[in-house]
Amino acid sequence: MKNSFKYILMGIVLAGATLVSCDDLLETKNFSDMSPSNFFKTEGDMAAAVTGIYLPCTTNWGYSDGGTGKWYNALFNADINAYYPAGMVTTDAVRHYSSNIFDEFTVGPATQGALINTYNIIRFVARATDVINQISKSSGATEDIRNRFIAETKTLRAFYMYTLLDWYGPVNVKLDPETLMDNSIQPRPSVAEYVANIDKDLEEAIATTSFPDKYNSDELNWGRMSKAIAYGIRMKLHMHQKEWAKAKEDASKLMTMGFSILDNYEDVFNISRTSEHIWSIPSNLASDNYYITEILPSDFKRGYNHKGDSYIRGNESSHFSGWQVFCMRWEFYDTFADNDIRKKTILCEYNTNDDVHKDRNSGMVGAIPLKYTDTQFANYGIQKEHPAIRYAEVLLSYAEAENELNGPTQGAINAVKQITDRAGVTIPASATTDKDAFRTYLLAERGRELYCEGQRRQDLIRHGVYISLAKARGNNAKDYQVLFPIPQNVVTEAGGIIDQNEGYTR
Repeated sequence: MKNSFKYILMGIVLAGATLVSCDDLLETKNFSDMSPSNFFKTEGDMAAAVTGIYLPCTTNWGYSDGGTGKWYNALFNADINAYYPAGMVTTDAVRHYSSNIFDEFTVGPATQGALINTYNIIRFVARATDVINQISKSSGATEDIRNRFIAETKTLRAFYMYTLLDWYGPVNVKLDPETLMDNSIQPRPSVAEYVANIDKDLEEAIATTSFPDKYNSDELNWGRMSKAIAYGIRMKLHMHQKEWAKAKEDASKLMTMGFSILDNYEDVFNISRTSEHIWSIPSNLASDNYYITEILPSDFKRGYNHKGDSYIRGNESSHFSGWQVFCMRWEFYDTFADNDIRKKTILCEYNTNDDVHKDRNSGMVGAIPLKYTDTQFANYGIQKEHPAIRYAEVLLSYAEAENELNGPTQGAINAVKQITDRAGVTIPASATTDKDAFRTYLLAERGRELYCEGQRRQDLIRHGVYISLAKARGNNAKDYQVLFPIPQNVVTEAGGIIDQNEGYTR
């Protein structure tokens, strides 16, 4: 493709394009304006159709879905109404600046915002099914090209299904093209059946010979699905299911694919397409990443880390403050050692627009998890990609899976040591005495390494401490809240066919 994938994607996002039209979140019909007679004639047709399936994967605000006539936050938008920030504020690492139902564990079936925005990607699973079917029937490109597009779409469909599983458990996705026009509502599948379908998509994508291993050296197609991303999604799925041998196998494969840890932690977030990036969500002038604006206080002028290094977005006469949506909990900030290089990317004090100094003892609600440190220019958005899967996560996942299988072996320790060496810290001897000690250490280390990248909720749930930590913070959290509720309108319109998640009522 001659044009950059990320600019094609952003054009679709801004235009609010949709490939398939449905009536609402529940509707299973798949009325399409495309058919073998009027579309999928050329490689360009197929590329446009596949690119449309990426619509929820942007750092920009979101998209207008022509099927429902409504607007939805994108999955990787930094607003609290989006998937990954809403999930983060339920954890020990991140909090809302003031009050938020996700932070306080008061989300219910009638909750709007992130609950509806995330559930809407069930529609993109059906659209992916349609596109896969249409491409398989087309003769408008070579077999290798068709197979590549199908593998790409299957990988993306698998990611959406994994995301839905993460928040809601198994849902009644449409995977059979023969049923796309069927208006009947099907019950939710079992976890085993649902997970097997994700696994099948990823296995078939990985087995496709024309599916590229990765796009790190290809700026035009950077952001597209690849075999490496498929392995990464499958690794996350197996970690979610605690299928340790399978998770280790996928992590081990990724450890042979040419990825590596960068020497400088800050470069991971300031430089694009490095050896550490497996999948990142593109951002550019057409579709900014608003993460920095979401974390800076509304009266922010200049901030400082624990070393006294300063940060200002712009200059003394022209600078931008933020919208103070979420910040890092002080208790989590204190888990970083002062010699931990990663701590330098977090601001612990700042001066206001009126030159009032604030810190944790004088009105600062939480630390500012800056992460992107070379964004010192006056603009609400930044052109920095959001890392969705990176090599550090692979090493940590390998170590966790290996520990669960065999205890803290030298191989597991060596994998983590690549990360701690870069951070300038050492693995304490007490962390490697037995399986339990290493497990506890790994959870803490994952938090420090991957802070504000969207994995913390999944990690805490997998380790069985998500609810207990919420209770320790004073939340009235219940055991069933490891899942969010199915939106009430879906359950109501299903007339008893779709079960609500346990514990939730109207």
